[in-house]
Amino acid sequence: MAVVDDALLPAAAHLTGPWAADVVAAAVGAVGGEVRSARASHVQYRPGAEVIVRFEASVAWHGRAPVVETLLASSTTSGVMAGTVPVTASTPGGDLAVGVWRWPVDPRLPGLADAVTPTAAAALLGDRQVPRLRVVAYRPAERAVVQATSADGRVAYVKVVEPALLAATLHRHDRLLAAGVPVPAIRSHDPARGIFVMDELPGDTLRDRLKRGTGPWPSARELMELAGRLQASGLTDVGPARDRLGEAVDHARLLAAVLPSTTDLLDGLLEGIAPTLARSALRRDATIHGDLHEGQLVVAGHRITGLLDVDEVGVGDPLADQATVLAHLRFRAATARTGRAALTAYADQLRSGFGSPDLDTATAAALIGLATGPFRVQQPGWERAVIDVLDLAAALLAR
Repeated sequence: MAVVDDALLPAAAHLTGPWAADVVAAAVGAVGGEVRSARASHVQYRPGAEVIVRFEASVAWHGRAPVVETLLASSTTSGVMAGTVPVTASTPGGDLAVGVWRWPVDPRLPGLADAVTPTAAAALLGDRQVPRLRVVAYRPAERAVVQATSADGRVAYVKVVEPALLAATLHRHDRLLAAGVPVPAIRSHDPARGIFVMDELPGDTLRDRLKRGTGPWPSARELMELAGRLQASGLTDVGPARDRLGEAVDHARLLAAVLPSTTDLLDGLLEGIAPTLARSALRRDATIHGDLHEGQLVVAGHRITGLLDVDEVGVGDPLADQATVLAHLRFRAATARTGRAALTAYADQLRSGFGSPDLDTATAAALIGLATGPFRVQQPGWERAVIDVLDLAAALLAR
């Protein structure tokens, strides 16, 4: 694991270094547990702002046999996160403080524990039978998605966000449904806990089809029609979408910090994408998804029947959605064990159909963000994987 050296987050080095287990062990010990082992499994790092490290740990509680636990620790420039167990250490450079918590009691997601507890989830679903639960996604302190399957096979999805963000999320769903965008219908919601329950959409995710190598896959025309419906929604009152292209600069800072050998390569990439980023900033005037990729698209036959994760829909550059789709496809093609040629051909087909002259450089910008993935999930050999993705971005620029 690379040690994160960030002058604005001095505790980050202790959360990502060889002493990390001692940090979480101190918090667990304060409430009657003993950490027997702890391995970092995910790192969420925003340079100069925040780092959150997830640990898979073996913990013996009150002298009993050890059990597997998920523990998390964070350091932020705004201080210890409220709702966590603070751990403070004195150093020659000053006191260092981190916050530690235990899954599923997330300090910013008060509904998470209920969403992953079968009896509580049954109440959320209005179901007398206890459902079977599967955590689909969890981004600490931000959001989680849980698939709930009832005894009769019906499937729903429980999503948990910060309570303060729930009203805007519901507003997005309502406006998009009214505009004919195929987003999931919301069955129920709980403002206090930041929970909402969505019905399952018909079809497969495009990601599942790509993994299986089964078609059909949506054409560029279908994706552009979906983009047109997004823009027609007029959803401009929820603020800007995340600037997935502009974030390449921040992602490059992260990669240079954890893998200094990539600094020259990253500098060259940033220089190459700079004109595209400047033009993109002038086009941020349309409603876009903000994080469009194959996992967000539900398809049935040749049609797109669903659009998922619309929490970040807002005003942005339509090119960003196209580039993000292509970046994910090219990343998948580069890392797939089989079917690389078909995936590459599909990405090339979409590229031709989209037709923007800035598309290759925009895709390279999005790939810089995807290059952080192997580090974030602590993939074995992540250093080589990062360089491979950056080389792929450089090859697009060379076009």
